[in-house]
Amino acid sequence: MLFWLSVFALLALLVMLTFRYRAKLISHVPNPVKSFFPRLTHYQPLSTFEAQAGAGLTSESFDIEANIRDGDARAGLDERGTQEVLDIMRRERVK
Repeated sequence: MLFWLSVFALLALLVMLTFRYRAKLISHVPNPVKSFFPRLTHYQPLSTFEAQAGAGLTSESFDIEANIRDGDARAGLDERGTQEVLDIMRRERVK
């Protein structure tokens, strides 16, 4: 009984860790496997300010809609900048 409980606990821990670090793990999956499972590659970078604002990357503290209104000539945030904004908004609990 204790053996099966230990096996179940180890499997549950493995599943939780895999779920928690899934974004980092997917980058190590080979391309043939990714093409077999199209859900793994559903992420599309947001390339314009309009798409980023529509995805919720705007708030009182980070007003991306002002860039749209002011006619900002840039295409939008790059992937790294988008991730930084998301991290800050999540960490500071900005809505």
